[in-house]
Amino acid sequence: MNYEVYFPRGIAKGNSFCNRKDERARLLKNIKTGQHTLLMSPRRYGKTSLVFYVINEVELPFGDADLFVAVDVGKIEQAILAGIRKVIAAVGTPTDQALSILRDYFKNKNTQWTVGTQGVNVVLAPSPHADPATNILEALQALENLLQKKKKRAVLFLDEVQEIGEIPGGKGIEGAIRHVAQQTKYLSLIFSGSKRHLLAQMFYGKSRPLYKLCDRIVLDRIDQAEYIDHINKFAVKRWGKKLDEIVLDRIFQLTDLHPYYVNNLCLRLWEADLNDLPEPSNVTNCWQIMLKEELSEISRELSDLSVGQRKVLSIIANGQKSGLTSKEVLRILDLNSSSVIEAIRALSQKDYIEKLENNEYRIIDPLIKASLLNFS
Repeated sequence: MNYEVYFPRGIAKGNSFCNRKDERARLLKNIKTGQHTLLMSPRRYGKTSLVFYVINEVELPFGDADLFVAVDVGKIEQAILAGIRKVIAAVGTPTDQALSILRDYFKNKNTQWTVGTQGVNVVLAPSPHADPATNILEALQALENLLQKKKKRAVLFLDEVQEIGEIPGGKGIEGAIRHVAQQTKYLSLIFSGSKRHLLAQMFYGKSRPLYKLCDRIVLDRIDQAEYIDHINKFAVKRWGKKLDEIVLDRIFQLTDLHPYYVNNLCLRLWEADLNDLPEPSNVTNCWQIMLKEELSEISRELSDLSVGQRKVLSIIANGQKSGLTSKEVLRILDLNSSSVIEAIRALSQKDYIEKLENNEYRIIDPLIKASLLNFS
């Protein structure tokens, strides 16, 4: 059996989706009321899974654009226009009527757009002479007009949106998005990203176009109690019994409840050739295999950090989660306080560590933490 239906490496759907009840309710309300939303969390926390799950619940026309690999304004434009075309295709029943509305809109605006179909795909192409920000602005306005005429709500999801602000000309695109977002009544925008310091600058910097545009939802790690019920549901299907508490504790201890690693570790356990319930040693063995597979990449990644950053990361991994500028810790690190403060700042911006509400620091990726513990 393919146990990825229980513990997917990618997007979690249906029964494989765990909890997020509060976040789901809030995102659903935002969509229904037209409030634009910003989702923030480190990578692999399940932002995309949350969006797709809620969209499936609300059953609205939907389009998405992943901007993670966009390297210039042209690529950003292509990705966003592709997302808009997905929404149009989902809205456009009958297709001819939707295309007629779009053609009339562009004709009245005296802009040169190509609107039509190519096979089963919607064609929506701007003039090659217009700039990307203007094209995105006009396409979003045309989509809002289509939704208004059809009396339908829809959702456009822009993932890893912080990349827009990192490229030349990106702020013009931010301005275009804000101009439309302030006026939409039928189109709801969902933004997400994993580089949280860039997102904070983009959506909470007073000089930026998207300043305070959205309701912000920050995804944290899923509660252990929720995971126990979720995992045991699939343990009963696999072995006919729930996992022992000591086995669950080992899973949670190794993964630090990081959603991606909980799923990945459980998937390996379920795929293992085990006729009876896993033992703690089985959990540890699967984790060590995961660590071995990723070790060379982790080593390469850590080698790009400064010596001071690696020292701070290592001492956090070994349990020193607070008081990092105390005299005793500075003596152990052989660093001065300003060097430690700068290392903390850099590691936070690069999403290696995060500061919790109790003012303790946590390494975000548990495999990086495990590799540091193995070689410290």
